[in-house]
Amino acid sequence: MQTFDLHMHTTYCDGNSSAEEMVLSAIEKGLSAVGISGHSFTPHDPSYCMSRKGTLEYIEEIRELKEKYADRITILLGLEKDYYADTDMTPYDYWLGSVHYLFADQAGRKFEEIIRSNSSTDRSASDAAAVTELARYRDWTDVDSEPYDLRRFALMHGMDMMSVAELFYETAGAIVSRTDCDIIGHFDLLTKFNERFRLMPDETVTDLWAAGSSNADSQGSCFFDTSDPRYISAWKKAVDNIFAECAERYKTGYRNRLELPGILEAGDKPVFEINTGAISRGYRKTPYPAADQISYIKSKGGILILSSDSHSAAAVCSGFGQFAELMQ
Repeated sequence: MQTFDLHMHTTYCDGNSSAEEMVLSAIEKGLSAVGISGHSFTPHDPSYCMSRKGTLEYIEEIRELKEKYADRITILLGLEKDYYADTDMTPYDYWLGSVHYLFADQAGRKFEEIIRSNSSTDRSASDAAAVTELARYRDWTDVDSEPYDLRRFALMHGMDMMSVAELFYETAGAIVSRTDCDIIGHFDLLTKFNERFRLMPDETVTDLWAAGSSNADSQGSCFFDTSDPRYISAWKKAVDNIFAECAERYKTGYRNRLELPGILEAGDKPVFEINTGAISRGYRKTPYPAADQISYIKSKGGILILSSDSHSAAAVCSGFGQFAELMQ
């Protein structure tokens, strides 16, 4: 089994365990190396990430833990750098590049129309508050917080869901040039809710896994039809671009930062994580990326590693034994 885990979050951002608890869990589970990778500061949305002040404290604590446990495990100071991050990368040993947001080119062009169409004199106070909340999606949406977010974003901007997928993969395809990352994080994150939730004809969302769900039948549809030719074309184009950018970067002298501590050898190939985080948190039964994407990455010579994306000490290296064969 792989003996390192390089994607995890602590109480400095949206995790539930301290950095030291994560390290101790990694030691208990027999890992030889662990990378703590807090969420980078995103100025447009500070709700989930490390604050600027917290980032400095995070860096200092990981450095202290490196020394404290040097004789038991290799600890790396990492970061999950979002596409829209505003972060000085100088202190870090390595970082993942991830897309957590979509930004619209023509922000808010449907906003007033949606507000008007949802207005009524008998609307309850709670409904009125929900309509007001749509303002949040005028310029951007996060990808993985709530099942309906991407659908709402599509409606706000006059897009179908395949157009949302194309926008996501256009963004993901530029993650290397944008972040200079060492690992590609959860490549198809936009499918987080595809397995568990269905979009119903009346635009509500039903939870297929909820006990006693009365709508868990064929009425609804996935948020994204991953067999759609447009979807497949979009993600293949993104993968191809990532490979091209990594090859070009290699020519200019870049070496994957994880080669220095001897974690892996990547050469001019990108490193994609097989992310089990949504499984341990109850949203999926399969990891990111999807099986066909993994096969395509392998066919191009890409490097695959397992990552737990754990938000608690108990989830460190979760699923590694079960999904190790995907790397072969």
